[in-house]
Amino acid sequence: MEKGYKLPRFGADGEPGKETGNAMLRMINDFNADDDSDGIPASGPPSGGGTEDPARPLPQPKIIVPRESNSELNKFYGTARANPPEGYLSWFNFPVGDMKLFSRSGTDLKDYDGDGNDEHRCHSRIVESLEAALQDVYTTIGKDEFYRQGWHVYAGCWNYRAKRGGSSLSVHSWGCAVDINPAQNNWKQYSTSFSEDAFDAMERHGFLSAYRAWGHDAMHFQKCTFAYVKSNSHYGRNGYPSWIVEA
Repeated sequence: MEKGYKLPRFGADGEPGKETGNAMLRMINDFNADDDSDGIPASGPPSGGGTEDPARPLPQPKIIVPRESNSELNKFYGTARANPPEGYLSWFNFPVGDMKLFSRSGTDLKDYDGDGNDEHRCHSRIVESLEAALQDVYTTIGKDEFYRQGWHVYAGCWNYRAKRGGSSLSVHSWGCAVDINPAQNNWKQYSTSFSEDAFDAMERHGFLSAYRAWGHDAMHFQKCTFAYVKSNSHYGRNGYPSWIVEA
């Protein structure tokens, strides 16, 4: 044999005896001492150069968003108008079929035609990311939590108007902000029905939270940075997510 092991003097008859056992033990011990008998050193797997850990999450791709100012939003999304040109806005879909319009309590969202309102159109540039964000929320928190937290109650996206109490245009004028469940997450409310996992899901697609910027108005998410962030807010303490970069 290659390693010099001798068969017992009575040959290999299929009946293991003392000599066979001793020979096997010597062979096993010698193989265990080898550091390359099967391509893996006895000390463990080789370091470096191995395959990626399948449990490690893939890096979050960078998402470019504008700063919240009329000039930057106009540059990035195109000039906001009360009657935007064809192609500026697009319809977007929701992850569930029974979304409700907050402004028309109990009305199914599919009943939009003929009323003259644009309740669920957004800027064409964010259609895919908004749909993906809402789907991510649904997948992350699950169906029961999606309804319990009120993500199925939609309050608007594109709306050409001034900000509350001001003269400058609201981010909604560009169709790059969405409001969800205002009954439990309104402008003056310093609490929220939404979970941290849900906020994180929206951020993964570039939608920043007013609640994390100001500590209230949790219904509001926008795909641009905020003109103002409170120092004691989530973003004030931690900054924006590293993958969201200003244009």
